[in-house]
Amino acid sequence: MVGTNTFLPLMLDLSGRKVVIFGGGLVGERKAELFSSCADTMVVSLDFSEKLQEFEASGKLRLVRLDLSEAEDSVLRGLISGAFLVIPATSSSSLNRKITAIAGESDILINQVDTLGSVVVPSVIKRGDLVIGISTLGRSPAVSKYTRRRIEKTVTQDYSDMICLQDELRNYLKQHVGDQRKRKAILWEVLENETVWSGFSESYDKAAEYAYAVVSDYLKSHPDEAHPGKDVQDME
Repeated sequence: MVGTNTFLPLMLDLSGRKVVIFGGGLVGERKAELFSSCADTMVVSLDFSEKLQEFEASGKLRLVRLDLSEAEDSVLRGLISGAFLVIPATSSSSLNRKITAIAGESDILINQVDTLGSVVVPSVIKRGDLVIGISTLGRSPAVSKYTRRRIEKTVTQDYSDMICLQDELRNYLKQHVGDQRKRKAILWEVLENETVWSGFSESYDKAAEYAYAVVSDYLKSHPDEAHPGKDVQDME
């Protein structure tokens, strides 16, 4: 088993990458649902769940019908060839080990569902551009699920809106405030302002109105920090 202290969480761009999932049951379905949105995903199995068939019909992924218990190693190597990630998710532990061994011959990354492989797929929370991954490295799925539920109650859709607003403000401040440290201070004032956060419950525009008021107040009280030649009074 790979040492748990060697794992490092990363955000990977999987566009154009090949992901091969072996197994068409619920586990394979769950993995396919996650990866098909960002990678070239293929699922190999003799039978497929109804949802996997729906995914194929909508063009999200490709299904390859094959009796894996009878497949020769050369066939498996052909399916795995060029893959960035392989996920053995069949109901047979021995078959999963066989697929893992074949993938390992080519140093392909492996996400094993019944033990700790070279890749751990975390429980994922997405709020727009905010992505949170949660993992216990396979030691306690229950704790991972519990943690996700707790975070989901705190990290609402407002966080996605705040990311958009902060990005908007950053672009504005780059034109009006020369000192990066001061821009950072202003952004934090907006981020910690409860009135701005409460504004999202009404609309993004209302929250933005409150945020620009915070920026305007800051610039009025720190006129020496405004970028020369810019009209810092015009907040629209």
